Amino acid sequence: MATAGQVSDGQKADGRRDPALQALVDQVVAHPNPHPGAFLLARRGSDYRFGAAGVADRSAGTPMAPDLKFRTGSVTKTFTATVVLQLVAERRLRLDDTVQSVLPDQVRTDNALAGAPITVRQLLNHTSGLYDYIDGLLPHFRSLDQYWPRDQLISVGLAQPRYFPVPGTRFRYSNTNYLLLDLIVERITDRDLRTNLERRIFAPLGLRDTSYPLAQNAIDGAHAHGYADISLLLPNAPDATRFDVTAFSPSEAGASGALVSSAADIARFYRALLQGRLLPPNMLRRMLTDTVPVTGSAPPAVAYGLGVYVYATRCGRAYGHGGSAPGYLTYALNSRDGRDQLVAHTNWNSFTDTGIDEDFWTAFQQGYCERPG
Repeated sequence: MATAGQVSDGQKADGRRDPALQALVDQVVAHPNPHPGAFLLARRGSDYRFGAAGVADRSAGTPMAPDLKFRTGSVTKTFTATVVLQLVAERRLRLDDTVQSVLPDQVRTDNALAGAPITVRQLLNHTSGLYDYIDGLLPHFRSLDQYWPRDQLISVGLAQPRYFPVPGTRFRYSNTNYLLLDLIVERITDRDLRTNLERRIFAPLGLRDTSYPLAQNAIDGAHAHGYADISLLLPNAPDATRFDVTAFSPSEAGASGALVSSAADIARFYRALLQGRLLPPNMLRRMLTDTVPVTGSAPPAVAYGLGVYVYATRCGRAYGHGGSAPGYLTYALNSRDGRDQLVAHTNWNSFTDTGIDEDFWTAFQQGYCERPG
């Protein structure tokens, strides 16, 4: 079994298998749970520990390990939000700028932007009220590997009425918000989001396992295969409840969830973010404290800031994000100072919803608070 791999800034740390973390992931993959594999990678100061169980590839029997790449899903949103807040810090954008003023060509008399103005802040914290385009994709589905143009996805999101007419009044998670932020970044910088991510985050932090592969369905290098229940989409597929969807097109998620990364890179990103290496202090403070209650969300999430969830755990508040991509489910929890971290991952989800079963739910919450044993 692989060690935790590259898990510290610039140096290879010898992560050790921890009995408590191992017991948690063993339960995640135990029958009758459908998860082929799972891991927990935890950091306490300079101490790195992990537990890994099951397989990363059912066909090859490759063991699951925390140094493999995977699709991060909505963990991508914190990366996207960081780029947006960097532009705010550079005075090239304001949180109170409206989508209608920055993207006037997106406003139509017959779409959702024709209503009350929506600000950049409301996109970041999911209080825009815009319909989530993900909920409207099924009629447009043709194949797992089809390419989804961003404009088409935005159009799906804006074609439906808002969840509520007055922006800023409550939280309602919508991936459409982050596709509009992608377009805003491109409009302001005259560079696409990938270039901004590479220049502003990936390269400065040395995130060698992280990429934003919109048009590439395959994952380069050693990676976990993703499995999902696709019986709704392809009911006649063999083994439809654990079908290999690794090649599902990441263009379907875009700036809301297309990132490929590793546990070590995710931990390094959040550590750098929380320790002030990516945003000035006042902007980082806003990101974490300009929050809205996440009514209707499952615990431990209690609030949402500007691209980050706030989690209430038994060992204190944590910051980070969850991510669901077809075949992959990830959670990243971090202490305010970035010293205590957990990245939890499993390579299965139910496709039609988050597919979080009780054992995985327990694993990432308990794993974050476990102390070295």
